[in-house]
Amino acid sequence: MYRSNFPDAPRPYSTSHQRRRSGSIKEQLKASWLTAIIGCIMFSSGMWLLFWNEGQAVQTARSLEEAMNAVVPVQYTAVVMEENNGKLVHFSGALHVGEPLAEPEYGVSVPAVKLKRRVQMYQWVEEEHNREVVPGDHEFVDASYSYTTEWRDKLIDSSLFYSISGHHNPKEFPLKSTVYVSEHVSVESYVFGSALKEKFSDFILVTSDERPERKDIKLHAGLYYHSQDVWNPEVGDIRVQFSYAGKAGEVVSVVGMQLGNEIRPYQTFSGDEILMLRHGRLSVEEMFLEERARNQWLTWAYRGLGWLMMFLGANCLTNILRLIVSRYSILHDMLVLGLSSINVAVSTSVCLLVISFAWLWYRPVFAGILILGAALPILCSAVRLYRGDHQENRYQRL
Repeated sequence: MYRSNFPDAPRPYSTSHQRRRSGSIKEQLKASWLTAIIGCIMFSSGMWLLFWNEGQAVQTARSLEEAMNAVVPVQYTAVVMEENNGKLVHFSGALHVGEPLAEPEYGVSVPAVKLKRRVQMYQWVEEEHNREVVPGDHEFVDASYSYTTEWRDKLIDSSLFYSISGHHNPKEFPLKSTVYVSEHVSVESYVFGSALKEKFSDFILVTSDERPERKDIKLHAGLYYHSQDVWNPEVGDIRVQFSYAGKAGEVVSVVGMQLGNEIRPYQTFSGDEILMLRHGRLSVEEMFLEERARNQWLTWAYRGLGWLMMFLGANCLTNILRLIVSRYSILHDMLVLGLSSINVAVSTSVCLLVISFAWLWYRPVFAGILILGAALPILCSAVRLYRGDHQENRYQRL
């Protein structure tokens, strides 16, 4: 009988031997039932997150497409066009606000849409330090506590400290953090509604050299200290910082529904609300392009999180996946690639399938490409297995 001179020739794979070694799926479930349950929960949660995310992505894409076709550009903002009432409009212009937002006690006055007052208190902070101790055959954790003073935005309850003596914080802030919003904000004749005012979120610190009239308030590096000594504050002292958003005179671009002379959110047939605010003079196309890019970034972030949850779930089901793969010769080639490759292949394939189902009716070509991508690991395995069998038959003929 002719013996092959090729030492690396592939050998037939024995599934029965693999079954005897690995046992049945039922036995594997009994041996690692808790891990299997956790894996199933994580895997199914990842699938649900992907399906929800793609549903939101499809709905947002439809809403933006609908809004893009419905928007009416407004060239002149000095006069409100009544024929645009109830329609989605786009315009650009300089901000106008009513009375400046002010804090007289601190000498702060800014003509802006928002003025934020941030208050911090000097408080005791507890830190826990854990150390493992092994005296003899016993092991335990030795906990120690240290106390420092820091500026904090939120109140720290000192009654929960391990050592209360000498570490007392006030029960409440003497001054609260708050955000003032201008009542009247407009671009010439177009008045901003409350939802549009909330879009102003890029705050800039207020810088002023004007000293407060009150002697107990000291100004240092843009911060207002209620303290006797700025360099040596005491527990209970506070400091205040001001910042503003949407200063009068800034040029902004808006897309929203005109209702009378007020701009409000526009309700699409898909159920989304369209209301956009951008700094600078942007065209309709530029604003919608930025909105699509922002939504695509969020979509891909959730896709990555969903895939990661499915991959971790697949890792918990590793042994079961090995058993399933070992029972089908077409999937055996995945096993040769290594255990982690199986988890990656399963997570990626299911992830692409879930995404494709959400886009099937809205973008069928894109969904078809995703389905092909989901089948790619199996197709590669089939091709690799076919080549191996073909090469083995060739050696046998020799």
